[in-house]
Amino acid sequence: MRNYRNRKRTAVATFAIASLIGGGLLAFSARAQPGPPDSSSSVSRQNDSVNVTAEHHYNSPAERAHDDLLITEVKSALARDGVTDNYPVAVDCDHGKILLSGVVKSAQAAQHAGDIAAAAQGVTGVKNQLTWH
Repeated sequence: MRNYRNRKRTAVATFAIASLIGGGLLAFSARAQPGPPDSSSSVSRQNDSVNVTAEHHYNSPAERAHDDLLITEVKSALARDGVTDNYPVAVDCDHGKILLSGVVKSAQAAQHAGDIAAAAQGVTGVKNQLTWH
């Protein structure tokens, strides 16, 4: 029983750290606070906007923490590269599959952002819904 409690504390602590880091790295987030399975947020830049509504069903806090960690890793990689700088981009994750949505500079930038997300360790797939103008 003690081992179970320690694993549960570790999963909750990992989730809390991932949430804090994920929210602090970039000004946009597709999923913010822990809560019910439904999550939504919006991102905007002048005339461009992104609204993300997602429903996630997790069997444990560790599954949610893992997805939050992947979101943080992808956001960090996109920020380091600069491909999404000054553009409204939302990043979400459901059981290892990353969802990118929003607006970027060009088709090449959208493809590049998808490649960056796919290269993150632990990502099982990428659904790239980025548009450009």
